[in-house]
Parts: sequence; C-alpha cells; structure tokens
Amino acid sequence: MLEKQLSYKERVYKEIKNGILTGQYPPGSVMNERKLSAELGISRTPIREALQMLARDGWLQMEIYKGAVVREFDPHSMWELTRVRCALELSAIEDAVRNLTDADLLKLRQIQEKQQALLSHYNPDEFISLDRAFHSYIYQLSHNKELIKLVSNYYDMFRFLGMQALGKTEQRRATTIAEHRAILEAMERRDPEGAIQAMKAHMDETANNIRSNIGLEP
Repeated sequence: MLEKQLSYKERVYKEIKNGILTGQYPPGSVMNERKLSAELGISRTPIREALQMLARDGWLQMEIYKGAVVREFDPHSMWELTRVRCALELSAIEDAVRNLTDADLLKLRQIQEKQQALLSHYNPDEFISLDRAFHSYIYQLSHNKELIKLVSNYYDMFRFLGMQALGKTEQRRATTIAEHRAILEAMERRDPEGAIQAMKAHMDETANNIRSNIGLEP
C-alpha cells in the first residue's frame, strides 16, 4: 500500500511540475486539491503530499487563504538561479575533464552534433533536451555525488531558464552550439582551465541572453 501511495505522489508531482513548465499552470494559478483530485482520479492525500513537495522544491508558494499557488519566477529569482547554475557548471566541468575517456568524448561529440543538426529544423523540446543531455553528461563525468544531487533538484528550473535563453532567436541557438563546441574542444585537449573558461563564457552568454529577453537585472 505504501508503494502505491508513493507512486501516486510522484505521479502528481511530475504531472503538476510538467504542467508548470509547459504553461498549463501559469504563474499565479491556485492548485485546488479537490479539483486536482477529480482531474487525476485519485484521493486528496497524495495530492496534498505532492503539493508540499513542489512547494519545498520552489515550484509553488503556500499563501494564506489561497493555499498552493504556482510561483512566479521574478527577475531577481531568475538572476539568482543563473548564478547558482554557473557555480555548479564550473565545478562540474573542472572535475569532469580529469575523468574523461575517449568514449566519453565521443558521446559528448554525438550529442553536440545532434543538437547542431536541429538548427536546420528547429524543435524547441528536442533542442532543450539535447542541451540538457550535454550538460548532464558533464555532471555525470564529475563523479561528484553531492554535486549531482544538487543539480537534480535545480535542473527543471534551469530548463525553464533555458527556454527563455534559447527560444527567442535563431542567433542564440547558433551561438550556443559554438559555445558547446568550445567546451568540448577544451575537454578533448584535457585542459581543465580552458574548459572552465569556455563554460564560464557559455554561462555568461546564457545569463546575458535571458536578461535581454525578459528584462532581467543583475
């Protein structure tokens, strides 16, 4: 019975979070337990538990009189997230370069080439998915369990930021590919400092692009 309850809770968590990411539940939406229970066909207990988890992870805010409300990522919060991501990415790339094998480099090259191929027939979900795959593989190569645990909690928020950074202009998508290539080339040279600098340049450009697209202030 416990396993069943846990699966329901996780299902609700994932469905609501995906709804937030895709705009089904825009910022300010009130997540009514009774309505969600009817929509998903399950009891209110796992609904309540999932909403608490989403609030804990920063997707919802608990407000007096309203209850669980979809969080609005204001410019300051988004700027804070870009700073967190930059710190995590730089730490990951430094460790990853020291653990590389030729097979790892091939895997990263394949991801990079698939993402580049999408420039001619752009699909935002696929492009973001490959972008995430590139960075996620670098995290795996760091072999830093605590770092990987941290990023697992943040990555959907980074995906949200990525949509802001990549979805608006073809030019930014192309420069993202070029920045990934620079990171990969430094990794192929087994050059930790060069890889760190290339990742820093990539994070800086991502932050600048988000700022120009949505009026984000540092």
